[in-house]
Amino acid sequence: MDAPQNQSQNPNRSDVPYKFAERVLTVSLPTALMLVILVLGGEVEIMTALTGFAMVVCLTIVLALPFLKNLQNLTQYVHQIAQEEDVSNVPAFSKKDEESVRIIAAINQMRNIWATRTEQLTAQTLSDAAVLDSLPDPLLMLDGDGCVIGANLAARQLFGFNVRGRMLRDLTDSADLAAAATLVLQQGVIKKTLEINLNQKVFNAKLERLPAEAKAGAVAVLTLFDMTERKLFEQMQADFIANASHELRTPLSVLSGFIETLQSTAKEDEAAREKFLSIMQNQAGRMSALIESLLCLSRLQINESEQLSEKVDIPEILPAVKQMLDAKAEKNGMKIVLKPCAQTGAVYGNAGELTQVFQNLVDNALKYGKTGGTVTVSCRVTNNAAVPDIKSPTVYAVAVHNTGDPISADCLPHLFERFYRVAATKSKAVGTGLGLSIVQQIVKHHNGAITAESSNETGTVFTVYLPVRIANDGSETTESPAPADTEKP
Repeated sequence: MDAPQNQSQNPNRSDVPYKFAERVLTVSLPTALMLVILVLGGEVEIMTALTGFAMVVCLTIVLALPFLKNLQNLTQYVHQIAQEEDVSNVPAFSKKDEESVRIIAAINQMRNIWATRTEQLTAQTLSDAAVLDSLPDPLLMLDGDGCVIGANLAARQLFGFNVRGRMLRDLTDSADLAAAATLVLQQGVIKKTLEINLNQKVFNAKLERLPAEAKAGAVAVLTLFDMTERKLFEQMQADFIANASHELRTPLSVLSGFIETLQSTAKEDEAAREKFLSIMQNQAGRMSALIESLLCLSRLQINESEQLSEKVDIPEILPAVKQMLDAKAEKNGMKIVLKPCAQTGAVYGNAGELTQVFQNLVDNALKYGKTGGTVTVSCRVTNNAAVPDIKSPTVYAVAVHNTGDPISADCLPHLFERFYRVAATKSKAVGTGLGLSIVQQIVKHHNGAITAESSNETGTVFTVYLPVRIANDGSETTESPAPADTEKP
């Protein structure tokens, strides 16, 4: 009974010579027609034409025979794989036939990949409930009608613990998932992958048909991978790159325009040349500051898990910051007032990073403050009642206060976003839009927090909170913080 079946499935070797002869004659047919035309036209004698045709046929046979043999071996090898027969004897090809060798290698690689995936999928489907429940991603086993006949713990938590026995179409209103289920369950499609929204999250849904029906009638498996955080991260990256490109494009356009002008109409105009070179210098400085800020953010993100063990004395940092910016304050018709600071203000951290924090905050206050105004810097040690994110019961707070135009309540939540600028102040001072983002990143690295308050009556106040530990004798000491859980870019 088996012999006829095998014979019907295997290639018929007795037909090979006839098919080969048919193909050779088919290939030689255009030559034969050309020779007939030449004979009828009197250009070639009949014997010469017959001899030429015979030579063409012989040459075709010589060239095609190795190819036919290799093709026959490949066909037999693929047939054996399809029938799950022993394929330990791989067809041998000459070194010149690199294409056949590559085809065999690709077939073997596909076979190994298919076997590996089949084993993994079978193991998931046939494993017991404990193994399925240990999987972090929701997994549903479906029968041919789309009914859920099995679900792991993650899936039951997502869809409800009564998910078994329900139809897939009732679990989500995704039309794309329903269409994919129809293709896989009813039309024989092996696998469909798509993106769906479920419970305000984004999932990558992989619906794959099993190579054989599993226990309880499962014919397909639906696996959901939560892509929400990844999507947000990708969007943040895209926005960051778009904003950085935009910020760099503006000064580049200015530089390019003035260079073209200097090379043409203003080439001999000394006054225009000096004016343009000054503007170009400012734009180059703007680009340099932006690039330096981007590099600073990159360094902070690379070192965000670094343990901070250096003891930093805040009362020593603030006078140095004031001294660096006094000249700028005087130029802007303003002054910096540093109030006496508590001498118990040492914290564990990085002195250079904290100096950058307070320098950026004071510099911003000078940029956006009113002429004749005052920037006040004060610090204190206080109980931690305002910042619940800091675990320490005592914090060291440094406040930078200016009496410039207030920041609207709508803008306050966005101040620390990258490249964000308050619309009312865009024309007042030129910056990179990254200063406050850098400040926030450094403060988080120190397990601290920063707040911003603004009103017509009091002006604008930025306050940095850093953790402080109370010693057994009641004095304030510092506690080396664990690495902060900083946000990814």
